[in-house]
Amino acid sequence: MGDTATKALQIKAKTRPPLVIEYAGTEYTLPGRIPAEIMTIQAQHKKPKNPDKKVQEQWQRDLGVATMDKFVELVLPEDFRAAVDLEDLETVFEHWAGHVGLGESKDSEN
Repeated sequence: MGDTATKALQIKAKTRPPLVIEYAGTEYTLPGRIPAEIMTIQAQHKKPKNPDKKVQEQWQRDLGVATMDKFVELVLPEDFRAAVDLEDLETVFEHWAGHVGLGESKDSEN
């Protein structure tokens, strides 16, 4: 009778299906979840105040390399990691990022 238990706040999980990629005749499944570590990379790589084009480009490269590094480490299945060519990695990342909505603004309803 005395139902005084506090009701838990229910948060609907963002559910994105895994992304299946066929590469060199083999199918690989990438998770539909964005690892938090990928989101923290930008915070760790503060944009330089220096407006110099070379400095900005170097920052952009460093950010890209750090993001790709975490993507390979946390998102790519081990067997895919062993098979994928560095040249194709960017394409794989772009498809995955688009699939999970990485880089979209927080207030856009997806």
